[in-house]
Amino acid sequence: RDCKLKLPRTEYAIYQWSKGDEARCHSCADKMSRTVLSSMNTLVGNISSDSTDRNVDLHGDDSNDECGGRPDGILVCAHSKECCDICMVDYTLMNDFTRKRTELGRDVLTQEETDCVIKKSMKDNNVRINKKICIMDGLPVCPRSSKKLRCPCNEVTYCSTACQKQHWMIHKMTCKWHAKKEVEKAKKKREKKEQQRQQHAKKKSAVDNLTEEQKNFARMEAFYAENNGGKHSIEECAWQLGEHPLAIGGGTIRIGPSGEEFTRGDVAKIYRERMGVEWDGSSRFGMGPYKQKKSPENWIAKARQGKSQRMKDIESELRAFV
Repeated sequence: RDCKLKLPRTEYAIYQWSKGDEARCHSCADKMSRTVLSSMNTLVGNISSDSTDRNVDLHGDDSNDECGGRPDGILVCAHSKECCDICMVDYTLMNDFTRKRTELGRDVLTQEETDCVIKKSMKDNNVRINKKICIMDGLPVCPRSSKKLRCPCNEVTYCSTACQKQHWMIHKMTCKWHAKKEVEKAKKKREKKEQQRQQHAKKKSAVDNLTEEQKNFARMEAFYAENNGGKHSIEECAWQLGEHPLAIGGGTIRIGPSGEEFTRGDVAKIYRERMGVEWDGSSRFGMGPYKQKKSPENWIAKARQGKSQRMKDIESELRAFV
């Protein structure tokens, strides 16, 4: 690279994005192109002067100018490069497959070996593709249309059919691999969502089987735990019981003839009087999604156990005073 300037992405060809500090801007690439073409013209001139008595085809077939193969099976362009900015080709990944087959000594790679080669290529390139910009943006072939076409593999975006056809030689090697990744990602997302739904249904079923008296046992335990330094106990208990934390935190405990009695807080009244808003009835109103912030406790199991030993001790002390 001749210049050391830090330029915006649009000043580089797509094939230069993954080269870091070695990337050539359009100006440096044009300068290199002129140098290469000048050397090629000199070479052609020498050949022409030495072969005037022979019929020499200086141009040859167009397909041979674009792509050539070495004896070891490695693909190169007309300038003997695997990745060439002048020819606008990149045979790096295809040659990686060829090297892998040569290394293993067989003509066909397994799916696992293919995925391994592609993954290593993606990691080495360290390319970050903007999904909102055409992958061919900045090249002469790109019309920069406002219409964006997303490849089914969800890896690249095009703005025209011409861009897709031009880039297909490179993208076809990884398209199926990325499409497979997207399918697996969607499958894991569905499985996670289904697991969460089942856990929620199981928790709701367990809560529905509790009596109000059993729920009050859990509420009082969480209330006392919070006031004795057990942070986030009320929030965790309320989440497991499917109610708003203010129903416990805004409640009261009084000592009655039958022992301790819990009265739930009026969540709608608290929001209306203290915050000037109306409660919509949801269990996380005014709060974000629940996140576990402490070592988990099973408050539903505590509710089924009934009165704890602490509550029984307090009641026995009260009876002694009476």
